[in-house]
Amino acid sequence: MKTKSALSYFGSDSQVAERLAAKLAECNHVTIPFVGGASILPFIAARAIVCNDLNTDAITFYRVMSGELGLKARGALITRCRRTLSHPEELRLALTILDLDDAPPHEVAWAYWALCWLGRKGKGGTNDGVRQPSVRWSGRGGTNASRIKTAANDLRAWTRHFERCEWVSLDFNDVLAKVKDEPTSGIYCDPPWFEVGKRYVHRFEDTDHVRLRESLDRFRYARVLVRYGDHPVIRRLYAGWKIEEGESRTQAGTAAGELWITRQP
Repeated sequence: MKTKSALSYFGSDSQVAERLAAKLAECNHVTIPFVGGASILPFIAARAIVCNDLNTDAITFYRVMSGELGLKARGALITRCRRTLSHPEELRLALTILDLDDAPPHEVAWAYWALCWLGRKGKGGTNDGVRQPSVRWSGRGGTNASRIKTAANDLRAWTRHFERCEWVSLDFNDVLAKVKDEPTSGIYCDPPWFEVGKRYVHRFEDTDHVRLRESLDRFRYARVLVRYGDHPVIRRLYAGWKIEEGESRTQAGTAAGELWITRQP
């Protein structure tokens, strides 16, 4: 696959997904409370995966793509994505569908996919308004039209990763409460980062970071991995845990410090 994420999502872990997944290689069950763009799925070796996100439109996309809602719906979605043009009318149609209460799931899935890919790269999941397709004004990189075409052509390959998963849309606290604290269990948390997490449609407040830390505290046997942007508040919050410093790149090409936090037996 040429695309590193199924949805072009804000704060994607696509650059570091393979290295992070390696830390959960011995788990046969992995829970992902914040699945986002699902970049890590191709690298997770576990035979059972539970993926969660409060973003119901994203979860609808994954459910349709997994075949959970029928192969006919999945086929219709992939066909519609392949016919999508980098045009303002497509974006307006997508926004209209997402405002409806009774749109068929495969249409909602297409609309959300289009919203993520037609606008500026890496804005999925945020409350940043998207009203026009992205336009590249230099010769660096591909065009928006070619990017959309590549994303659509990769969808069929992504299905094998989605088929391995079970999809839910719950508060992360409710998800973590269900996870068995066993040596073969793994938890991968890639929550909205401190401060910038307030840009998401489902805002992640300062108190939510504390709630997440408290929810993870009960695990003594399961392998827990948390990815955060480097921030002194997060370092203090996870004092006593193993903190590894990582790095990724922003869209502007600048280095972004990351914290890979683990708690395992």
